[in-house]
Amino acid sequence: MGTKLSTLEWEIMEVLWALSPLSASEVHEKLPEHHNCHVKTVRSLLNRMLKKEAVSREKKHGVWVFTPAMEREASLVMESQSFLQRFFGAQPVPLIAHLVENDMLSSDELDELRALINERGNNLAGDKTHE
Repeated sequence: MGTKLSTLEWEIMEVLWALSPLSASEVHEKLPEHHNCHVKTVRSLLNRMLKKEAVSREKKHGVWVFTPAMEREASLVMESQSFLQRFFGAQPVPLIAHLVENDMLSSDELDELRALINERGNNLAGDKTHE
């Protein structure tokens, strides 16, 4: 899945990661209510996603059903790297600084971030003592 996905395509992937295999109609039913798109739109998007190799399909009982062609975690890594590259020169620190400086993180989220950084630092320090 080297091609970028639109917001609606990403939401379709979320549905498929949770519940696949599904038909286009079933995907349409499971999309969040704020999408007022027609089932034909979902079908068109699924076909476009098939060309992008984001999904695969097979016929079951005369109906095309779709499954993700890539694991969610691998997709997240790819999308995160793409985002970092486009907006922050592939550097995560400016992204985190932007979030902090613009008050986009709650106190609890900052605490969680500190804990993750401390844990990662401790793991790296432990790795160096075993070399």
